[in-house]
Amino acid sequence: MAIIAFMWFSRPYEGLRHDGVLYLGQVLLHSRVPVLSQDTFFAGGSQDSYSIYSDLMVPLYRQWGLLATHVGVICIAWLATLTAVLTLLRRFEPRGTLPLWGAVAFATLSPMYGGANVIGYTEPFVTARTFAEPLLLWSVVALLNGRKALTAVLLAGGALLHPLLTLPLMAVAWGYLMQSDRRWAWLLVAVPLAFAAAAAGVAPLDGLLKAYDAYWWSMVETYNHMVLVSDWTASEQLRIAVDVAILLACRRLHTSLAWQRLLLAIAVTVVASVILTGIGTDLLHNVLITQLQLWRAHWIGHLLAVGLAPWLFAQLWRRGGLWQTSAMAMALALLNGHTNQGHGVATAALWALVSLAAWRAPNVSKAAVRLSVGSIFALVLGLSFVHIFTYVQQWSWIYPQTAWPDGTARIAGSPLVALAVFALLAAAGKRGPLGQTAALGLGTLLLATAAFTWDQRPDLSRAVETDTATPHPFKAYIPANAQVYWPNELIPVWSLLERTSHFATQQGAGLLFNRGTALMFGPRRAMYQRIKSEHEMCRTGSVLMHSSTNWFACEMPDASRLIDVCKASDAPDFLVLPGSLPVAPLARWQPPAYRNAPQTYHLYACSQLKSDGAR
Repeated sequence: MAIIAFMWFSRPYEGLRHDGVLYLGQVLLHSRVPVLSQDTFFAGGSQDSYSIYSDLMVPLYRQWGLLATHVGVICIAWLATLTAVLTLLRRFEPRGTLPLWGAVAFATLSPMYGGANVIGYTEPFVTARTFAEPLLLWSVVALLNGRKALTAVLLAGGALLHPLLTLPLMAVAWGYLMQSDRRWAWLLVAVPLAFAAAAAGVAPLDGLLKAYDAYWWSMVETYNHMVLVSDWTASEQLRIAVDVAILLACRRLHTSLAWQRLLLAIAVTVVASVILTGIGTDLLHNVLITQLQLWRAHWIGHLLAVGLAPWLFAQLWRRGGLWQTSAMAMALALLNGHTNQGHGVATAALWALVSLAAWRAPNVSKAAVRLSVGSIFALVLGLSFVHIFTYVQQWSWIYPQTAWPDGTARIAGSPLVALAVFALLAAAGKRGPLGQTAALGLGTLLLATAAFTWDQRPDLSRAVETDTATPHPFKAYIPANAQVYWPNELIPVWSLLERTSHFATQQGAGLLFNRGTALMFGPRRAMYQRIKSEHEMCRTGSVLMHSSTNWFACEMPDASRLIDVCKASDAPDFLVLPGSLPVAPLARWQPPAYRNAPQTYHLYACSQLKSDGAR
């Protein structure tokens, strides 16, 4: 119960956001909003044809609605993922409670992998990754158990849902099998076959022999910069190095041949994928290699490194001497990756240097060890405190109405606090029936509190997920084929209004895969550049001032900018604005207020703003 509670604390449900918006759009396109085929995100082509995600979700939405489907799918997928992680950890260390400590680390340490701090596992919104991750983790369990047929079936299921996430696991499985039977080398025939298919023009393999043209590439490196390893910060690059080092250290210290093979296969796959990304994407601008995003192999490496870190910590600590300092330095490096504070070079270097010293100088005085361990532990405490304080402080002034429960949940979900609470539970459980009853009561309290505070959706997101038989009041004024501009919002246009969006930054997510999307998105993005720049400057000022009023006021663009947009040759038909203009709106709408201050949205036709009198 405590581990599930920690997952909920550390991953609050904030409704539809990030890729969850785009995946819902795909489902809407195939169900009740076919007009979305004209939207910028879909008109140039999308990746929906490579996944069965929409086919799975359409009947679920029809039967259960948005909110129940999202919450149900997330909770079931998280439970399946957590049980797979616990199964792997118990297979790694059958005795003792270290697997549970690994599960706590998995539940609380940052799941973000790769660069730009954008994508993670067990995300609190529904995408194809939500379905694929548990399948792929259970494929690793089947692989370790020697069940090759089941492994193949689970990998095939993952590929049908999310090919990009599954490809690294296929490479891991191949590397694992190759170490015990070289006859698996026959699968290398796939490489010349892929080039032959590319030469024959078979999509998408034909991208293997193509490079992005100058304009298309300029759009990719501007709006999809997470796919370029050279754009990652040094801390993000070293986070991969830390994870690989943990995997290789566990391989060296563990006695199981099967685990040694698996950890080596994962480490090699992660390193090779990053190198291939650097060559194929950053240097050659190769279309297929860029689209495959091979660096995503880091997801399984990061997940296992986090889960195995407590076991490695215990092994190093038992060795005594400076190895205890090494264990603490590893914890500091992991915590830095969690907080994303940018100290990756310092923390990774510290762990490397201390480990080298422990290897070269095994006999060190206990006083020196205590001093070094205490100093690094003080850094761990300081980094944790700064991260928690900054995180809670920012959230509290943005949402002052719910600052107390939200802040409590986010503190409880921080790794250091969660580990301390879990240590208390473990100690209580060893003190007989009375202690076990107390531990059960605390676990129940944690789970109930997590369930109560998990829903942290903004009011607009809550309105999108609220099923209602009454059409949105704006729909009566907007023709079915009209284009709507709603500043900084995409999903309300698609879901509430059931119309195409004239511009939203998320529409550019697909330009990596489709040149047509880049050609459509680029000019639209230029139209709104000044609005976006002023929005970012306004948000920066709000953060400095800690002003919730200013933060939400930033969502309303300057009237003169909107008039310029409406006078353009490629203007939107309608505007939905969180503020009013000098002209009378066609309609007003106010979503029910829960977490935010009451907000009124106004609908305008662009034709109302084209006259100079609108200024």
